[in-house]
Amino acid sequence: MNRKVRVVVALALLCTGVAPVSEAAYAQQVDFGKIDKFESLATGTLHVGAPPKTLVDDGERHVVILTIWDADAETKVYWRSLDGNAPKTTIIPGKGIQTFQTAGEFRLEAIGEPNREVEYGYVLLGLRK
Repeated sequence: MNRKVRVVVALALLCTGVAPVSEAAYAQQVDFGKIDKFESLATGTLHVGAPPKTLVDDGERHVVILTIWDADAETKVYWRSLDGNAPKTTIIPGKGIQTFQTAGEFRLEAIGEPNREVEYGYVLLGLRK
């Protein structure tokens, strides 16, 4: 892993560690030696009733570090595991941090009562095959 990727990963992990998101934190085991590139770092807001937000739709392997820092709705995550089996869904009930390894498919949707929203941030990293 090159130096630039290490710095970005370290900063992203430190920033998510500082965020006040103690309600829930989950993670998949990630082999950071297989990360070959930094792809993006962004934030956004999901609104209940809006279509899912696509973060990844390219068929490539990725690690997504997702942080939900404010939510008055649940976050539904649609993703495909690295083994390529059927699509999966995960519900994040409020604030939290979760890491996903995905095979090229990753979408987010806010679910719950109307006029509610979820604020999130994520780091997207590419994985070697």
